[in-house]
Amino acid sequence: MSLEEKNEQIEEIFSYYGSQKDKGTQEMVVSLLRELQEVEGYITPNLKERVIETTGITDKFLAVIMKMYPSIKESGNLHEIIVCTGERCGNKDSFQILQKIKKDLEIGKDGISKDGKYMLRTRNCLKQCRTSPNILIDGDLYSGECVKDIKSLLKKINR
Repeated sequence: MSLEEKNEQIEEIFSYYGSQKDKGTQEMVVSLLRELQEVEGYITPNLKERVIETTGITDKFLAVIMKMYPSIKESGNLHEIIVCTGERCGNKDSFQILQKIKKDLEIGKDGISKDGKYMLRTRNCLKQCRTSPNILIDGDLYSGECVKDIKSLLKKINR
């Protein structure tokens, strides 16, 4: 899809949602964001501003929605890493692993790496307690001793 076609689609989406009576409801905002993400790949800062203008919502309300719906992405990151922080994984060094990932990938307060290639999240339990500690990378489960050598694991997924 060319840049011109992409921009045309985005304008069409904003035009449609801007004409809706209930454009400021959570459902409409989520639908708008999902359609924009389908075209753009993620929600850029510029798109966020336009969503606020079009729907009349506050930036705080938009931030809450973005947080409530992790499938709506604010960056074009390549890899999503989810570290289990449940009790069993926590007892097997998942918090140290989490800190190592944050340091190695230079993860900011927004959970995104400095280079924009990784998004780091935590989950209270990945339901794989018997193999702890556990990490999901792009939906693939990595468990046990292999997650302790996080540098090798990240090199493997970057090939």
